[in-house]
This record gives sequence, structure tokens and C-alpha cells, in this order.
Amino acid sequence: MDKVTILGPEHFHLQPDAPEVFGWLGCGKNMPCRAAFDAAWPEAAAMLRMDMLPRAALSEHEELLTVFLTLGEAPENRVNSLFAEHKYVLASLLNTMCDQMLFQMNHQFSDLLQRRLNAEHRYMAERQEPGVDFSPDIQRKRFAPLQSAFPEVKISSRGILTPAKSMMYCVTLTQQACEQTGLHDCSKCGQKDCIYRKA
Repeated sequence: MDKVTILGPEHFHLQPDAPEVFGWLGCGKNMPCRAAFDAAWPEAAAMLRMDMLPRAALSEHEELLTVFLTLGEAPENRVNSLFAEHKYVLASLLNTMCDQMLFQMNHQFSDLLQRRLNAEHRYMAERQEPGVDFSPDIQRKRFAPLQSAFPEVKISSRGILTPAKSMMYCVTLTQQACEQTGLHDCSKCGQKDCIYRKA
């Protein structure tokens, strides 16, 4: 039986990063669009704080981990409403903020997970992405142990997650740290594109 761990908002400290958000929008300081986005920033940030509910889940099955991260349903619903109201600047800004929050959340979760694994003398080997490394059918099978904690989550026939501001991937584990110590056997590691293997 899979071991399932759920992490709530208290585990994450998310703060929108203006340079990164504007970079993703392609809106530099001297761009004509910047004034409108700057003006919309306080309102978008307030909506983000009100709506997002960051939660994470980890399902452990032998040496395979399934990771699920979400900001919840509210941010996606808010973005869709703003687009429907033709508030395009605010909607685009909030949508990009949400994306940046999800990636920031993933980074923080990865740090938490790596610290825990290190204490157990286990290490991340290969990250597997749905739609690239495994099919939607396998995606649904791997998500199944988490479904009761996230009943609102749906996976389409093409592997698209709802709520949209969510992320899922799998991680294989290794007993050896992946670094140039001479102790790691690359032939037994699933991370085929590792910089150390190439070296």
C-alpha cells in the first residue's frame, strides 16, 4: 500500500517575484505595456493572496514517488472570470503570477523532499513527466492513491489536470548521491541526461 503525505499551506512561503513575472510576460521596464501591468499589480497580488490554497501530496510506492502540487480551484476560476469580463491586463498578470507561484511551490517542495530523503540516505534519480515519460492511463493510476485527498482533481484523456494551476510528476530514487565522489554507479541510475554521466 502506498504511503501518502499531504502538505498544507503552512509548508509554503510563496511571494510573487515581479522581475520573473514581468519576464514571463515579456514586459520589460521600457515596454509600453509596463505601466498598465504595474498599475494592476497590487490588485492582482491581493487576489492571489485571497484565492490560492497551496497544497502538495506525495505518494510513495517502493522507489517511485508521485508528486502533486496545486494552488486550488479559486485562482483558475478568478482568471477565467477576469478574461470573461474583458479585464485582460489584470487577467494576464494574475494568470502569470499563478504560474510563477506554482513553480516557486515546486522548488520549495523539492527542497523539503530532498532534505527528508537525504536523512534517509536516499536520493532523487530521474524525474518523469506525464505525457512525456508515461501515458495518461498510467498518470491516472499513479494519481489514484491521492484522489481521496483531492476529489476535485480531474485528469483528461490527454493527461490535462484540472484545476489548471496544478502539477504532477514522478521521481525515481537511488541509494547513492548523484555527485562526482566516485561512489555513485551511473549504470544503475535512471537519470540518463545527468551532467555527471556526460562528464
